[in-house]
Amino acid sequence: MKLVRLIGYIAIGVSLTNCNGKYEIEGHTQLIPDGTTLFLQKLTGQQFEIIDSAVVRNGAFTFEGDQTEPAIAILVPRDERASQYPPLLLALEPGTIEVTFDSVTRLSGTPLNDRLQVYEAQRQTFDSHIQEITRLYLKDYLSGQLTDSTFNALKLAFEKEQQGLERLTRKYIAANTDNVTSVYLFLQNSFLFSPDEQRSLIANAATSFKKNPAIQKLSHMLSRLKNVAPDMPYTDLTLQTPEGTMASLSQYVGHGRYVLLDFWASWCPPCQRQTPYLKQLYSRYGNGQLSMVSISLDTDREAWLAYVRENGMVWPQLGDPKGWDSDAILSYVIQGIPHFVLIAPDGTIVANNPSEEELNTLLASRLKRQ
Repeated sequence: MKLVRLIGYIAIGVSLTNCNGKYEIEGHTQLIPDGTTLFLQKLTGQQFEIIDSAVVRNGAFTFEGDQTEPAIAILVPRDERASQYPPLLLALEPGTIEVTFDSVTRLSGTPLNDRLQVYEAQRQTFDSHIQEITRLYLKDYLSGQLTDSTFNALKLAFEKEQQGLERLTRKYIAANTDNVTSVYLFLQNSFLFSPDEQRSLIANAATSFKKNPAIQKLSHMLSRLKNVAPDMPYTDLTLQTPEGTMASLSQYVGHGRYVLLDFWASWCPPCQRQTPYLKQLYSRYGNGQLSMVSISLDTDREAWLAYVRENGMVWPQLGDPKGWDSDAILSYVIQGIPHFVLIAPDGTIVANNPSEEELNTLLASRLKRQ
């Protein structure tokens, strides 16, 4: 079952609306305990940066400051609580922004946040259904009780929800290319759309959207898809081994075996959920017919190695501490992780970014099970 992918934070770096003024965030929560520190982080350059903090008191919190142009921001509890409560996305713009930070979040009070709330409210329904389907899939898969009929039913349910999420997101992006929220949501959700659909959204967008540096970077990546099409030669990369030395993909590719490249990161929940699947592949085909190479985009070396060790990933592991600045991103047109590339014994690409189902079909037709 193909899982939702995550995309790394890409620079928005543009303002789509000019305005001046101050903002105030009036927040309420019954979920987050009093005394918890919340950080307000604004997307600046290529990452979210903390610009303010507030402490929850009597179920309320407040931020205020100057914001001359709308920007993307998130509210995040401090580190020890960050894993319990997902970030709350908002548009930082002049005016009073009213926030409810609970199991169901709400935004209101300013034009962009009113629009964003309509989208987020509908998205939360799709997300909750997808999470439940994924939970049921993993429960049966890990317990060894996943039957073909259950898998097919869960797969159909998953596809229905993801198609609904795609339609919702496409509609929002197309209607909001004149403001910064659409740029962010497009970049974060590009996995929902085929390359042709992405090109169409960009072609029909406002001029300011097209000129956004991150959108132009994505357009450049899309133009490179022909380089990773089936039968094209693979691109060699030099990467770091767990021992700290350097190794090239050419050490694994072109030696009479199929090679599966798995781009991932230890912090990526969909990658974590895919670990059992990779272990199953290694058990099924790891008799010399298939070489597997996992390539981590972790910038934290210790987190990478700890995850590999704790989860028994015994096949070759490589990493690039540059993360989303890795040469691999452009070379293999990686918009999100996990991302597979299957390479034939002669070094040509069989499939770039296949789903688990597509990969299973390809391997079953080309390899013998142990």
